[in-house]
Amino acid sequence: MRITSPTAAKHGANHRLDPFRIVETAENLAREVGERLPGSNLSGLAVVLVQIAHSTDEQARLARKPIYSVRAGSLLAIVASTLLFGIIIFHVHARWEFSTITEVVEATDAGFNLLAILVGALWFFASFEARIKRKRVLKSIEELREFIHVIDVTQLYYTPDLYRPDGEAAHSTRKFDHTYLLFCTQMLAVIGNLAPLYTRGAAGDSVLRAVSDVELLANAITVKLQSKAESVRLGAAIL
Repeated sequence: MRITSPTAAKHGANHRLDPFRIVETAENLAREVGERLPGSNLSGLAVVLVQIAHSTDEQARLARKPIYSVRAGSLLAIVASTLLFGIIIFHVHARWEFSTITEVVEATDAGFNLLAILVGALWFFASFEARIKRKRVLKSIEELREFIHVIDVTQLYYTPDLYRPDGEAAHSTRKFDHTYLLFCTQMLAVIGNLAPLYTRGAAGDSVLRAVSDVELLANAITVKLQSKAESVRLGAAIL
């Protein structure tokens, strides 16, 4: 006998990623970065991250919706291909008497080729919508991957003076600040959680591999930045 808790039934989707929470996290992070590092390149990237989060949520929703125009076109193409195959079968007056084994092999080969062409055409039209969605999703995932590199490049030339808007930045006595790097890792974490949203609408090994690559890249750079932030923090403590 299976007993289901009412609370568990009500909150049964808690184990799934919530796009609204991810977007909300990106917005809170952008607000915090803007307050802590006003005028910095990172604050601008944080705003872009919010836009990407909204776009990812929208694109993931579109990937789950059927493209009716493509489905209708594919269905018409499948019907037309089947009718054409039937017309060929019924209007070709085949001779079913074979005098040699060579004629049998040739007839079998021709029939097999015709059937293979039909099956290939049916598969092409039946999977046309999925391939369109997969292409769009892979393009969006590639944008997430590129944005990870943009964040990484931004921190490569990081010094605390870069985000100080006042004219006395060059004379600042504050030489080390690890918060910039920690904000970078938080932005990477948001990107790493945006990528899996695409797997809900476009299935396929290529999509899963692309999402996994984004997650691995984000995690690898996060580890590097965390180590760098710890070094900066220790350096500040020594000074």
